[in-house]
Formats: sequence, structure tokens, C-alpha cells
Amino acid sequence: MTVRANQVYLYGATATDYLKCLAAADVTGVPTDQCLGDYQTAWEKVSSSDTLVLAVGGAALYALYYNPCNWSNPAGEAGGHTPFEMRKVGQGIKTLQANTFVNAAGYTSLDSLTLAVMLSYYAVHGVFPNGYGRLPRQEVPQQVCARNASPSVPTVALNGDPKPTALPTVNQPSVGIYASIMNQNDVKKAIQLGWEGIGVTAALGTTQAPFTQVLPGQPDLQIAQVMAQNTTRPWWLSFWTVSWPSSGTTFLQAGRDAGEYAAQQIEAYPADVRPNYVILDPEGYNSPAQTIQQFHDFINGFAAGVTSVNAALKPGFYCNQSQYQTFQLAQAPLPAFIAIAPVADNQPMVKGSNIRGYIAYYADSPAKSDVTRVKSWGALYNTLQFRDSGIDCGPT
Repeated sequence: MTVRANQVYLYGATATDYLKCLAAADVTGVPTDQCLGDYQTAWEKVSSSDTLVLAVGGAALYALYYNPCNWSNPAGEAGGHTPFEMRKVGQGIKTLQANTFVNAAGYTSLDSLTLAVMLSYYAVHGVFPNGYGRLPRQEVPQQVCARNASPSVPTVALNGDPKPTALPTVNQPSVGIYASIMNQNDVKKAIQLGWEGIGVTAALGTTQAPFTQVLPGQPDLQIAQVMAQNTTRPWWLSFWTVSWPSSGTTFLQAGRDAGEYAAQQIEAYPADVRPNYVILDPEGYNSPAQTIQQFHDFINGFAAGVTSVNAALKPGFYCNQSQYQTFQLAQAPLPAFIAIAPVADNQPMVKGSNIRGYIAYYADSPAKSDVTRVKSWGALYNTLQFRDSGIDCGPT
């Protein structure tokens, strides 16, 4: 398990070290407003069990380990010591622990920047960035009030930071293609053929937590990369197949584990695009839900996990018509995406105000009549899948 980007903070106690924090954050996906120049704020974040703080540069290292400048702090402690310990780095840190911080202070300015990049990237992604070798040697804390150190370094707001760009939303029934995405050319083909949206299976279930794992070809990421480069952007449904909980794990916790994992992967996608919906597909290993409460716990846990990482992501769930009826999923406070098979000469037998789309199977090529049929069902975000799961033709 790694640390979420919104839990990582980089602290610099000089103006130049603060700029290193900004540069490292830009590379690793950590929000730049989590670069700290204020000693009291850094102290509070180190004290917390919900955040990971990197001391960038010698001044920050000395301040968090000894407070040799005798700066004011939330604990009211005198200078000369602090209650904090440095984490043993080894191959990097990817867990949270109160009253500890990570040493990102090198013996040269470049080494400090390299440590900040490598260690913050490792915390979020679980690996070092591509092309980086061994960690530079880290400084040893000193009882010295570093030159140019300040308890409150002026910070800046980077208005140029990329913000997630909303993909198109729809206010009338639309139909996209649900397909096996093998590479970026598949995504480009779907767009060129004129499909209004794209649905894809991003992951398959596993027997143990987090009960889902990204497919080797990373089809969801392929979509994100094309979207980031394209001016034409269809809407996008990201489906996450999640196994039921293993023995000893509650349905609520299993759903939350999977939701957190899914959102963490999505947070690493190109910065300006995110799927319209992150959708739980509950199937796979272990014993499925047997009660209404278990099924609702599973999907509510998934939603909580997703939004705990990024509150802007929109979770939903996928099910067949029997499940929707049996487990009273019309009462679920989440968008529902209902499987319909086959699409030919068929129509939904269930209704509910939370049904956001129908996921229809076994479309024919040409697909125009099937597209018309699915739109007539009235939901907004619908998909068609061909028997070979390919992108066989366009919608008209």
C-alpha cells in the first residue's frame, strides 16, 4: 500500500529549499499547495498519523530534529530537541506514522532536490521514478541554526498548475462503445468513428485485499493518455472488477480497500483528465453478498474509498437486473449502471431514479439500430459491446 498524494507534504525552511519542494511536487503529482514553508504547520503535519512530511534541505532537517533556532511550535517546547524521529529510508517510505518524518536533505543542493523527488515519488507510487538510480547520501541532523533559515518562508501559489478538465457531460441519452482497449490506437479509433463515450474494464478481481488489480495493459491509462492529448474528448466510464471479501474482512472494508486502490491509480493518470464515473463491478473470487445489507455495504465502501482519495471523482456501481431488484439497489444513493443482454429485441425490466446508464451486450454491425434502441431506454450514459469486444464500427 502506498500513500495518497494528498497526504504527502514537503517542508523547506529556506527560500531556496522551498523552491525545491515545489519542483519535486510538480514531478511527483503532490499538490503544490502541500509545499510548506511554515514551521508550526510542518510540526502539526509531522505529529499527525494521517500525513507524511519530507524535510527538504538541511535547514528543515535540523529544525524538525533539534529546533536549534528555538522557533515557536504547537507543543510549546524549547529549542534543542523535538519529539520527532527520522524514518529509516532504506528503499523509500510508503507508510504513515505519527511523529516521524523523512530526511530529504542532501550534502549538495542537487542532492536535496533529488532526494525530494525520489522519496516523494516513492511514497505515492511505490517505486522510484524511471531513470533514477540510488538515493544520494543524506545529511545528518545538526544542532545548528542554518543560515537563511526562517520559521515562516514566503510561499507562492502556482496558478498555472494543471487542473482536472471535465470531460463532457450529457443531458440526453447517449451511447458509447464498451471495448477491450489494447493500446492508444484503439482509443483513437473509437473517437474517430464518432462514439460519444468509451467504457473500459480497468482491473480484474483478486482473492485478497485490495480485491482488484489493474490489468497488465493498463487500458484505463491508455484512454487517459489519449484524452490528455486530444481536443475531442468523449465521456469515459472506468469499470473496476472487484472480488467479494475474503474471510475476516467485512463487505464495507473490502469495498473501501478497492475504492482507495482504484482512485490511487487514477490519481497517477495525466493531470488534466479523469473518468466521468469510477464504477464498481462486483464479481470474481470469494463468496458474494447474500443480504441486502452486505451488497449495500460493499458499494458504499467502494464509494467511500474512492472519494477519500479524491472527492471530485464520481463513484458508481454496475449490476445485472436481478441483482438490482433482489438487493433493492434502487435505494442505493449512487449512480447505477445496469447490464442488459442481449440488446436485440430487448428492453430494461427494472426502473430506478439512480440508473445512470445501461451497459448493453451483443450489438450488431452496423450498430445504428442498436444505438437507437438503447437511447430509447432513457438513461444518459449507455454503452454497446460487440460480441468480439472490438471496435467493429461507428454508431451510425
